[in-house]
Amino acid sequence: MKYQRLLLAFGFGVGLVWLLAFALKGHTALAQADVCDRYVVVGGNDSWPDNNCSDPNTPCKSVQYALMWASPGERICVADRDDIDGPSTYQGTVVVTQSVILDGAWAAHPNELGVGWTFTAAHCNPENVILTGNGITRVISITNASPAIYCFTITGGNAGGAAGDSNRGGGIAARDAAPIIVGNIITGNYGCSGAVVTGQGRGGGIYLVNAPATAVISNNLIANNTAAEGAAGWGGGIYLENSSPQVLSNTIQANHAGQMAGNGGGIAVIGGSPLIADNRVSDNIAGRSMMAHGGGIFIDSDTVVTVERNLIEGNKALTGTASAGLYNRGGGLFYDGPLAVIRDNQVYGNVATLRDSRGLGGGMYLRGLSTTAEVRGNIVADGNRASYAEDGAGGGIYLDECYATVADNHVADNAASSSPPAQGGGIYINGGGGLIQENVITHNLAAVLAVGEWAYGGGMAISGSIVLVQDNLIAHNQAAEGTNARGVGGGVYVWGSAPRFVGNQVLSNITTGGDGDDMRGFGGGFDLVSSSPWLEGNTILDNRAVGSAESGGGGVRVGSCHEFTLTNNIIARNAGSTTGSGVLIGTSGILGGRVAHNTIAENRAGDGVGVYVDTLSTVLLYNNIIVSQTVGIINATPGSSVVSATHTLFEDNGTNYGTDVTSINEVPGPAGLLANYHLGSGSNAIGNATPLAWVTRDIDGDPRPIGTAADIGADERGIYVYLPLVMRNY
Repeated sequence: MKYQRLLLAFGFGVGLVWLLAFALKGHTALAQADVCDRYVVVGGNDSWPDNNCSDPNTPCKSVQYALMWASPGERICVADRDDIDGPSTYQGTVVVTQSVILDGAWAAHPNELGVGWTFTAAHCNPENVILTGNGITRVISITNASPAIYCFTITGGNAGGAAGDSNRGGGIAARDAAPIIVGNIITGNYGCSGAVVTGQGRGGGIYLVNAPATAVISNNLIANNTAAEGAAGWGGGIYLENSSPQVLSNTIQANHAGQMAGNGGGIAVIGGSPLIADNRVSDNIAGRSMMAHGGGIFIDSDTVVTVERNLIEGNKALTGTASAGLYNRGGGLFYDGPLAVIRDNQVYGNVATLRDSRGLGGGMYLRGLSTTAEVRGNIVADGNRASYAEDGAGGGIYLDECYATVADNHVADNAASSSPPAQGGGIYINGGGGLIQENVITHNLAAVLAVGEWAYGGGMAISGSIVLVQDNLIAHNQAAEGTNARGVGGGVYVWGSAPRFVGNQVLSNITTGGDGDDMRGFGGGFDLVSSSPWLEGNTILDNRAVGSAESGGGGVRVGSCHEFTLTNNIIARNAGSTTGSGVLIGTSGILGGRVAHNTIAENRAGDGVGVYVDTLSTVLLYNNIIVSQTVGIINATPGSSVVSATHTLFEDNGTNYGTDVTSINEVPGPAGLLANYHLGSGSNAIGNATPLAWVTRDIDGDPRPIGTAADIGADERGIYVYLPLVMRNY
């Protein structure tokens, strides 16, 4: 589809050549025309008006002189002299106001006896033909035209003193134009340089303003450019404003936005709807002090921007000391706007803040995404970190007031910060809502060195959001590690609002790790605080709340939640060192604490308690299976807490429940659980539940009840009635 768009974009005499170039996807194999309209070579002749550059035997010596003669659609062949060692260099600003082709893939050789020249189409090697601003002027300026620029090294540009768009576009600046920039090396350019500059530098390598979708930047190496040296800068490599070009298959590397504040070390987008695809964006830096956003890519647009299939690796938003109270956001990608499409990218080893505190979103920081936005199929992994100091959130992804669908992503091996406070090793969600679905969130760590401080949410931390978290794998994450570490929510930490968790696999997460006699950890799988959470149909296995001094809630801890619902969950083989190996509930349920249709089994390590209720809590339990626990249910504060259970199937517990727990209508075994904690055919849980109108499905999404009465526990096995084909509406 993108090639069809390109074909429509190009004018007569240009389109076919460049279409072939993109179809081959590589500037080293671009199609090359055999005929030039104007010829340029070092040692040529710019004599006016005798030489119009149209004869290869009498070429011009400067690109600008050839442009003076050119008409729209013409090809200007700028050659490397192959009889002289090293590249051919052309100096000074090139001003383009017509839709011509500047082609640097040519070699020129003086004919014998010094009469005339031979021009030969060459394999594209942009190192052979250099356009330079010598550090004092911009290299190329384009206005109101659609030129093609192919196979040059564009270097030494400095737009600090440029007559138009000062401090913008050291290498190439285009306004109200649709350039096609292909197969070039764009390096060592400055939007503005010098310790003292006025204004902000924008676009060290390339600067486009008001460029349409027919503009193209493709197959270039854009490296070691700087938007502003000594001030604030935007877009070290590329700056796009109200522009919608196709930015395809470039290497955008080691660029730098600003010496102080900076946005977009590699690319900055302000408005417009560009397509940014198949690029390698690596080792770029947004800023070195004060504040910075988007080490690799910075986007702020109210219209849709598509970011897909890029490698975004090793970028840093801020490398130095931040200003007090300011956060640095988006080590790899910063996006602010409602209509993003972010898919199939690989985001590795990016950092929001390298040496100071306060970093958000090591891999991605996304703000304000609407319900129509899409974040899908990305790999965010291998050492993304929000902060290498403290106060980091969202090692992999930070979602700020977003309502988007975030699906099918792999978020692994990321960290929120080096030391606490740290939140959300894999994902941090601040406000908003939306859907987090079918992601793999594994081996993330909230705080690397939690020496006596707290870290929250190894896999995911959520604050003040109504998000739906559904069908994800959240496994092998850790809240904190270090001497006397303190961790909360090995898998998931929640504070505030009313999130819902449905159908997730929450496996083998841990709160703390290390050594010391004052380690503390709560909520190995889930830690739910000051919120109204709903947990339905989750499998919560093998999680641990570890602490030498204090810990609890190996599978789930509910704390200070006035209302909560746990239904259709399997909570098994979890461990809590001190209280509540399965579930710990404290200061919760005053407005409604419901624990219904759960299977709670074999949470033996630690205190071995299935459900531990503590301090000012009201908990109503319905239709649960509680088996193979040291104690099934404990009310640890009978003077202040109310714990009431009905239709519970207890089996193989040391004690089914303690004093001051009310249990009625108990259902005798056998529980008949299979290895996956579903019901076997001989289970007495089948058909013995009390009806609950708000529970209409089981853990697998099967209808409840199947038959005349529902089953106890998370699984609805029921008795299926198989009807003849004639009764199935076939």
